[in-house]
Amino acid sequence: MSATSVSPENNKRELALSVLCDDTVISDEFLTEHGLSILAELPNGHRWLIDAGSTDVFLENARRMDADLDNLTGIAITHGHDDHTGGLIFYPRLKGAPPVYGHPYIWNKSYQVKAGKSVRITGMPYLSRLHTSPAFRPVNGVARLDDDFYFFTDIPREPGSFAPTQGNFLNEDGTGPCPIIDDASLVVKTGSGLVVIFGCAHAGYTNILKAVRSKFPNDKLLAVIGGLHFMNADVATIEEAADFTKSFMAETFLFYGGHCTGDNSIKYFRSEFGADSVKPLGAGRIIRF
Repeated sequence: MSATSVSPENNKRELALSVLCDDTVISDEFLTEHGLSILAELPNGHRWLIDAGSTDVFLENARRMDADLDNLTGIAITHGHDDHTGGLIFYPRLKGAPPVYGHPYIWNKSYQVKAGKSVRITGMPYLSRLHTSPAFRPVNGVARLDDDFYFFTDIPREPGSFAPTQGNFLNEDGTGPCPIIDDASLVVKTGSGLVVIFGCAHAGYTNILKAVRSKFPNDKLLAVIGGLHFMNADVATIEEAADFTKSFMAETFLFYGGHCTGDNSIKYFRSEFGADSVKPLGAGRIIRF
């Protein structure tokens, strides 16, 4: 097993995750921006785009990776922030007009307000809304989108648990704290365990994994991939996250943290799980199971 792939057994079709957009790249062959986009090619041959980054970077990196984005089975949006939905401005370039799945609240406008900084509009850009609204399919709770492919949203947040929503507001004057209840994650159920794909984990890493474990109590956690939003998390929060991960992880557990994950959690998880299991994400990477 390599650090970037898990070989399929018994010649079964594999799950392939191509990182089309991330805040870092695996080489200067690819483009980077603040955002996240992953192409999931399921064992049944269906292809799903998970988020679309901020601009058309996901399209250009897909071209450079020879990743086919025509006639997608669907697009799954983890939340409405512009660094995950801005690329949907270029939705008309995707042949086949794929359906777009997300929590109904991805349409809500929101703002990031921080002292000493300009107010940032974080909601979905107007043209993204215009192009995708006719193809939108709302999802609440847990839904099966495809064979062994699940959408998790409306995640219960335990009182006092870590849920990174600070600085997000419904109003540009910094009033009306935005709970980002549209936060969602994707789960692929494989024969070796569960692959959990996060957008930003605004509902809280541990809260999300608890919901996943509740749905699939007999399955091991094979991999954690995506943006985990530990940038401002304290040591206790990261330790709790690692401990819960250990409680049901598979022997061949893999961790690819990118986008909003933060270096501190990468270093801590690496110390707990080993350098071969914990890697940064990076546009251009293909992860196979």
